[in-house]
Amino acid sequence: MDTNEQRLLDIINQIDAWKDKAYGYELVPGGKTNINWKVTVDGSSYFVKVPGVGTESFIDRTNCHEANLIAQKEGIGPEVFQFFPDTGVEIFSWIHNCVPMKFGDVFDESRFYKMIDTAKKFHTHSQISMPLQQTAFEQTKNMLHMARELGGYIPYEIDRMEWLFENIEDAIHTAGIDYVPCHNDLWSANFLWVEENRQVYLIDYEYASMNDAWYDFGIWTAVNYFTEAMQMELVKYYCDGFDEEKFARMKLYQILQDIKWAMWSCVQAVNSPVSTFDYFEWLGGKMARLRSFWNDPRIDYWLNLLKGKPIF
Repeated sequence: MDTNEQRLLDIINQIDAWKDKAYGYELVPGGKTNINWKVTVDGSSYFVKVPGVGTESFIDRTNCHEANLIAQKEGIGPEVFQFFPDTGVEIFSWIHNCVPMKFGDVFDESRFYKMIDTAKKFHTHSQISMPLQQTAFEQTKNMLHMARELGGYIPYEIDRMEWLFENIEDAIHTAGIDYVPCHNDLWSANFLWVEENRQVYLIDYEYASMNDAWYDFGIWTAVNYFTEAMQMELVKYYCDGFDEEKFARMKLYQILQDIKWAMWSCVQAVNSPVSTFDYFEWLGGKMARLRSFWNDPRIDYWLNLLKGKPIF
């Protein structure tokens, strides 16, 4: 029995509702940050999320729990069964008959709009305010700092990355941020699809915070390779009409999110216990896309638009 399995058994033994009941378990593959398990107790199934070693340095698990409660209340996430504040372990009711969304699902018109609706429900929730108010800039600075502290690989283009980071930060903060609940890791596999009721769920809130909603869409449109027409349609649908300022935010956040996740890859390549995941392959994809984004001739226009700089 390995360390991860023993850790799971220790968790199972702490849950009063499961004592003296028959149970089984199996590893859920695919985790990049956590060790995940499916546990079945007396015919009922649960998803057990066990924090990865070292993630406490950049993930606030209590904040993550609050985000999961928002998702539960909005009907876009599973029921939270139990949370252990001391270890950050969180347990959910299993979502049956669901599959992770794939990159191609955004090109299906009905699913495209359902995914926007799901994200908007999280953004507009007002009953719970997460304790962590953290912009993408703070998260990116943290990743840059940790990568250097750990002595991990630093991309050759780091000077350009940091220059872009500083200019985008200046523009966004000049324009101001409307803080709302944000997922901050909005990519295909964090959306789940249940075919029987055509329901979309949103999961994995490790990086959630009160932040700018357009950072979420900067991530989503970048990692899912949206066409520009799809990006414009997203803004029109979400805002009930095209908003050029929101579009500019989203395009600049596309650059920022690739800087952040590139540095996350450098951190995880040193820190992560998930040995089956190739973090340098992940880094390569982020850097390749980033090089394309920063060649867009409209970057200066978007920066100046957010800073309110007149044309003449």
